[in-house]
Amino acid sequence: MLKLFKQFVSKLKNICFSITCCNCGKIVDTEGLCLECWKKIKWISDPKCRICGAPFEIDVDALCFQCIKKKPHFDQAISVFEYDNFSKGIILKFKHRDVTHICRQLVAWLWRASQDIIKDYDIIVPVPIHFLKRLKRKYNQSELLAKKLETLSGITYEPRILRKEKQTQQQEGLSRNARLKNVKGSFGINPKYANLLRDKNVILVDDVLTTGATANECSRNLKKYGAKKVTILTIARVSV
Repeated sequence: MLKLFKQFVSKLKNICFSITCCNCGKIVDTEGLCLECWKKIKWISDPKCRICGAPFEIDVDALCFQCIKKKPHFDQAISVFEYDNFSKGIILKFKHRDVTHICRQLVAWLWRASQDIIKDYDIIVPVPIHFLKRLKRKYNQSELLAKKLETLSGITYEPRILRKEKQTQQQEGLSRNARLKNVKGSFGINPKYANLLRDKNVILVDDVLTTGATANECSRNLKKYGAKKVTILTIARVSV
């Protein structure tokens, strides 16, 4: 009887404390992805656009067409992997399905991708969401990422600077021009904390960079109030 009880306790411990793949849920030895999922992720590395970080197929040190056409307000964007039909599952689980425990692994990847430049920054700011969306979702995924990044980097996390001042249409499914129009004027700076931006280098954190409309509007506001440099950090980005 005692032997059966010990076996039961052992199995229960394995179930409760096992480490699982942050995509498919398969039990793994270390935090992250199982081998099968790892092979399917399109990790972003050089060559890529010097500003927005869009990956290039050929080895060239240059800007992408969009950044040449109109330079964004942010200075640089760094993303961990490409946003496609496979990686979308990881983002949606984290963003909409309360699977927030994978935040630690997502930020570990983000830290690895940015640690060469992040030491030169002063403040970490999350992209805010409207309070009605927050009530529905219960959390802001960008805040979770930014807060954990503070722990790894030692850089001050400041969620009160940027604010979402008006509710906007869901960005997904909109064209590039429609996205730009949708977010224009929807973000603002909290005047109580505007002085924190003067001559500061700012890390702006979000989950996905699509057209860059949200990142660009937030960066415009940050620089309007004195930010010297703004770099965008996201888990994923859509290829151009």
